[in-house]
Amino acid sequence: MKRSMAFILIQCALFICLAVSGAVAADNGQNNSQNVIALPELIQQAMERNPAIIAAKNKWQSGHEIIEARRALPDPQVSYTYFVESVETRVGPQENIFGATQKFPFFGKRDLKAEVAAKGAEALKASHEVVKQEVVRQVKLAFYDLFYVSTIIDITNDEKEILRRFEQIAAVKYETGKGSQQNILKVQVEISRLQEKLLALAGAKQTAGARLNTLLARPPDTTLGKPMQPEFRNFFFVKQQLFRIARENRPELKRGDAWIEKSNRTLSLAKKDYYPDLTVGANYIDVDEGPLNFSDNGKDAFNVMVSVNVPIWRKKLSAQVSSASKMIKAQKNAYQNILNRTLFEVEDNLFKIQTARETFNLYRNVLIPQAEQSLRSAEAGYVTGIVNFLDLLDAERILLRIHFGHWKAYTDYLKRIADMERSVGMELAEVLPAEVPPEVKEE
Repeated sequence: MKRSMAFILIQCALFICLAVSGAVAADNGQNNSQNVIALPELIQQAMERNPAIIAAKNKWQSGHEIIEARRALPDPQVSYTYFVESVETRVGPQENIFGATQKFPFFGKRDLKAEVAAKGAEALKASHEVVKQEVVRQVKLAFYDLFYVSTIIDITNDEKEILRRFEQIAAVKYETGKGSQQNILKVQVEISRLQEKLLALAGAKQTAGARLNTLLARPPDTTLGKPMQPEFRNFFFVKQQLFRIARENRPELKRGDAWIEKSNRTLSLAKKDYYPDLTVGANYIDVDEGPLNFSDNGKDAFNVMVSVNVPIWRKKLSAQVSSASKMIKAQKNAYQNILNRTLFEVEDNLFKIQTARETFNLYRNVLIPQAEQSLRSAEAGYVTGIVNFLDLLDAERILLRIHFGHWKAYTDYLKRIADMERSVGMELAEVLPAEVPPEVKEE
């Protein structure tokens, strides 16, 4: 009779354990839903507030504003001459001379200067896009880290509740003479170990939150809500399609193109210096009346003048052309280096995405079901006395580690997609995959 009563008590305790842990999880989900943060809103805030993005945008706008200034004519020169001792002429003494000159660069120079400035502004625009995409990537990674740590904290807290119920079960068995006090001590050690882990997780959560706040231009200790679970994304892009997207969209490559074009325009401008510029001027000469009685006595004079510079210092001009030519080669080599690095990153990230996806599927489809089944078997065996308490704790500990690994694989998969999007230079959600295997179903 006593044995039967103990068996009933243990079963009731296990039932309460599972019911309470489910209620705790539901209660946690209810509380956390009241104050959540979502990734799209954080990205939008970063676009508006991040100082690195704002600085890059101002540089780009500054480069754009200077284009028309480079196309404008040089400032005209205005001169005034006063004769300390008047120069006597037939019609009278010259008192003052008022002059003005305007320089006209050789045909095509001003347009080339504007094109050089325009390509520089284009490069600055691409640099702005580089900063934007890198900040978006960093926000995604920080958010995924924050989500992972927050999820692990919730799982660990739920695990503590389950272990406390196990402690009650062990106490019941000990009081009925079916267990030992050692089992109670073992579960208490496990609870203390989880408490230690929670302290470390709290530090990791604070670090991830501070990193995210910094990217959003907020004080590092700003309180953040609970991160909403990021959407799982299927990834079926093939390598050649990703290569094409990267060549067309990666901002570093666009910037490299702009620098090459700017260097080409600079070379053309350097060659234009072999041709002279034209300067046109006019002088108005103020003449006072002289002592002689002429019909044009005291008549003011006016003249025009034309001048050109003589580009005879060929060594200087050749050096300018040679420098511009070498800069073109340097920019082309730099572009090729960026392209090689881009293609490597695409291939490397594609491998990492595939590996992370396979790891996630292994946890979800194999390891978690096996671990849950093992725990259920251990619980049933412990109630009937077939399995000892240490085996029950081991089964629970294994399931906990597998849950940790599952969410780690989940966030790693999303991180690798974020890295890929940074490598190709755009959000891949906006692009249709090249091919979708028919046997793969959407999540």
